[in-house]
Amino acid sequence: MDNPRRSIARPQFIELNGRRLFTMQMLPTGPVRASALYLPPFAEEMNRCRVSVAGQARALAARGWHVMLLDAYGTGESTGRIEDGDWALWRDDAQAAAQWLAQHSGHVPMLWGIRTGALLAADAVAQGLQQVQHLLLQQPVLDGKLFINQHLRLRIASQLVHDTVRETTEGIRQRLAAGEDIEIAGYPLTGRMAEGLSARRLADWTAALAPRRIDWLEIVSNAEQGLALPSQKLVDQLRQAGATVNTATVACPMIWQLQEPADASALLQASLALLGEAGDA
Repeated sequence: MDNPRRSIARPQFIELNGRRLFTMQMLPTGPVRASALYLPPFAEEMNRCRVSVAGQARALAARGWHVMLLDAYGTGESTGRIEDGDWALWRDDAQAAAQWLAQHSGHVPMLWGIRTGALLAADAVAQGLQQVQHLLLQQPVLDGKLFINQHLRLRIASQLVHDTVRETTEGIRQRLAAGEDIEIAGYPLTGRMAEGLSARRLADWTAALAPRRIDWLEIVSNAEQGLALPSQKLVDQLRQAGATVNTATVACPMIWQLQEPADASALLQASLALLGEAGDA
């Protein structure tokens, strides 16, 4: 059954902090009753999530949300090179985008992120975006240092396949620290970005994120599983600090890992249910 409310897609460049950033905005055809700012994951994960994210954005817009999908500086259609960006710059732009969206939609936005986008959303709120009271975190990266280590292993795995000179994660980190840009899975990684991301941990912001509403969703291999143990520990800490944390797990493809789009309708339905927007998508 089709939802009677439909959405409108509006591509738009906006100026934030002296940078020209691309946004895809999904708007309802009727009154706007809420807004959401989407912050994408890092490197190729951003592209792999695009189809699913667009579907989720349309579903929210059909329910009265003004949704902004932001391309970070140096990525997607935004200006700049990825080598010129760093984590702090992306956080500053996320904060400015949230303020822009609040002004133009009439509603303080929910911050929505997948993977490192969820980490960026939490950082933006913890470091000054106090007006935001609601976050949607899908498969959040808990520790930026662990994420960077896993990202570096993509380069090492490629070297094993192609039988080239084999590096170590420590050796790559030393090259990054020396100012060298390293290409990993087709994307350049700078020492600034690696250092900035490595310094971020969700556990460091438990007090700053409370009291807020956090909707936390993770993908699991079967529907009977709960959150991963590190996630559950952090959720407990957030609740103890005063945050209202709603959690859910869903068995569906890990969209950030797949080269081709996959059916992630279960992810959409679980997200809508967490947000209180369940119904036909």
